[in-house]
Amino acid sequence: MSEPIKDKMKIAIGNHDAEFANIYKQIVKYHNLTSPYYSHDFKNIHFISMSTEHPFEKGSKQYDFIKNDLEKISKNSSVDWIIVHQHKPLYSTSQDKVEAEQLRDTYQQLFQHFDVDLLISSHNQFYERTYPILYNEQYEQVTDKKIEPKPIITNTLKSDYSDKDDGIIFLTVGTAGDELDPVKEKHDFYVIQESQFGFLNVKIENNGKTLVGEFQTNNDKVIDYFKLHKT
Repeated sequence: MSEPIKDKMKIAIGNHDAEFANIYKQIVKYHNLTSPYYSHDFKNIHFISMSTEHPFEKGSKQYDFIKNDLEKISKNSSVDWIIVHQHKPLYSTSQDKVEAEQLRDTYQQLFQHFDVDLLISSHNQFYERTYPILYNEQYEQVTDKKIEPKPIITNTLKSDYSDKDDGIIFLTVGTAGDELDPVKEKHDFYVIQESQFGFLNVKIENNGKTLVGEFQTNNDKVIDYFKLHKT
């Protein structure tokens, strides 16, 4: 089914892909992957595809690859935007919350240091977008008990942001194909949380200096729209 757009596709390995060795081998071969995590450029955007289904802790091969890749791309003046995409989210309002905590404890400050702009995940079957947020270590580690994440919101506007703002926008886009889940858990660091089928469209305008994101439902209604500006 994907053959007509195969050359345009870039994938991130998900849990269902990795659960069965024969399926995983077919996917990796079909997309000509030499590694389940990799990076690529499109115009002035640098993409990093993580695999949340392979070891990702500090000291792992994947962590070292991502850190080295970010260090290298930070010296490339032709890259204005960095987008990380992976299957499981760093902030989860549904599934695998312990793994989400491990992911953000491992990577969020690294991503902040190298000015990652967007982090796009799926896994949870709905759509949600945060404000630009920073990792809040104080709240994450204040007790031994598991507590709800309390990231620092750096801009309370709902749709228009400048690169002068610190923080990363996190998006969950699990809205294509599988049965949708209701949004049961809401936090004040989310701009929008909706359970509707649709897709996220990201485009570059203003000679590459403005990134525009919009979530469009299957009935052609745009229910979320945001801009980021490079100065």
